[in-house]
Amino acid sequence: MLMLYIFDLDGTVIDSSHRQNTLPDGSLDLARWIENNTVEKILADSLLPLADKMRSVRSVKDTVAVITARVMGDTDLAFMSRNGLKFDYLYSRAEGNNTPDDLLKRRAILKLAKKLQRSMAWMRKNAVFFDDNLAVLDMMQSMGIKTINATLANERLTA
Repeated sequence: MLMLYIFDLDGTVIDSSHRQNTLPDGSLDLARWIENNTVEKILADSLLPLADKMRSVRSVKDTVAVITARVMGDTDLAFMSRNGLKFDYLYSRAEGNNTPDDLLKRRAILKLAKKLQRSMAWMRKNAVFFDDNLAVLDMMQSMGIKTINATLANERLTA
């Protein structure tokens, strides 16, 4: 494996904004997100420009992982398959887990390193993490992982 590309889903490769609601402080209303997590609404999701990047980097030599705070179900996996969003590893939120996204994804990156039998030094040199959540980006940067702000990248790709 030459490179490890790690992608968040919502706001990074998938536009699910029609299902999102925020609380008065601007944070995600997780209860409403779960309520909007229906087959019909998932099927109405669309792709963002970084989806093309996710599809293009997956090769024999490179590895793609998905680390998402989304609770993944069969409909989510079918949507990804239908849209050519292939991955080698998937880490997602367990139902009922309310851990903040940055801590959830920190734990996932450590599990992924262990699964790949790679050191954190290797991860710092060879992994790139795409996410739209600034707290997650800050967490990954504090761990020394290269990051791409998906919001800015998607804006540049549509300009």
